[in-house]
Amino acid sequence: MKPRDPENPKLTKHDQEVLKSIIQHAKIPDSDIAQKMGLSPQAVFKIRHKLEESGIIKGYQPVLDLKKLGIHIMVFIVIKLHSVVWEEYSDDEISERIRKIPYVINAYRIVEAKASHILLMGFRDIEQMNRHVTRIQTKFSREIDIIHIYPFSTEKVITQSHIGLLYEILDKKEFPMDEFFLKKK
Repeated sequence: MKPRDPENPKLTKHDQEVLKSIIQHAKIPDSDIAQKMGLSPQAVFKIRHKLEESGIIKGYQPVLDLKKLGIHIMVFIVIKLHSVVWEEYSDDEISERIRKIPYVINAYRIVEAKASHILLMGFRDIEQMNRHVTRIQTKFSREIDIIHIYPFSTEKVITQSHIGLLYEILDKKEFPMDEFFLKKK
């Protein structure tokens, strides 16, 4: 028998179904999943615990309405860190420092000749965004180059969901590309 690979755990059909239910609604009670699947709540609890212990589920995070919280402007900023930063800090230390920036919603380390990171940042308004971007351009000009900046209103956010992609991964099916574009009738 092959030993388990903790980096690539195998999911049973029941594991996948429980995970799909949790993806759709993180706060769903185990008893509701159990009823839908025809299992006992204890069995679903064990599966949920297994998914958490294996690291597949790392936590439960609410989906926030940024606009209602006062975040009206978002911006994708593509940056390149200068060699002085890489000489002083490791990649992990840089990542940790980026995680602590309160305006950063998501951050990505990329391997690109002209850029090192993509940051998604949120701000109350365009003035606040301008202040912070200007500060990066001036105070931190020795450490950071802003390669591209793409500001947009939170009203223009179309989706923040990764559910479809997760379903495709769990079901091991590719979605047809004709579904990616609007179909003409």
